Amino acid sequence: MILFIIGMVSAATDTNEVDDTFKINSFIDYKKPCFNNGTYCSSAAKCNFTVFNPDKTILASNLQATNNITYHNATFYVDKNGLHQVDMICVDGNLKGAETFWMEITGNGLHDNIWFYVMIIFFSFGVMTLGFYLSDAPIVILGTFGLYFLGIYILNYGLVGIKDTTTTWGIGLTVLGLAFYISTKSAYEMIGDYEWDISYS
Repeated sequence: MILFIIGMVSAATDTNEVDDTFKINSFIDYKKPCFNNGTYCSSAAKCNFTVFNPDKTILASNLQATNNITYHNATFYVDKNGLHQVDMICVDGNLKGAETFWMEITGNGLHDNIWFYVMIIFFSFGVMTLGFYLSDAPIVILGTFGLYFLGIYILNYGLVGIKDTTTTWGIGLTVLGLAFYISTKSAYEMIGDYEWDISYS
């Protein structure tokens, strides 16, 4: 069920092709080239960037970019995870042009991949399954560490580039609750067996 929900959330990011990926809570030096008839724009060309947050509010409006001939760059601060729309408008003499880019902001600055979450889930459940098969509670508890990590990661950084207080927050709490239940139950049974052994001896 968790994998199914992750796939649904991942589809929201995959609807647009991501051009760039950056780390949250950092200043970004955003660079894009300006082309005019197959060559770089002239030194007189002027470009502006308008950046939209994932909720379509404006992060930066008509931000003047610096002309470096081969590229135009502007610096701004990002503090929200998710897919940001970046509109670039350039004027070079009598010529005007516009282009839209998609910038993904993630917790680690890397393009989030669903296989990262799948790997953690399967590894955790694999270790827990081994623990259940061997009737070894410490191994089961060890397997829940991966679920704890995944739950905390989802709460802090969202899920595949998306973070909100309903979907991703709920998934993070569910994963943490599952990890807490399994580890607590295993620890309780392990302590119960230990007390039974002491009283029996």
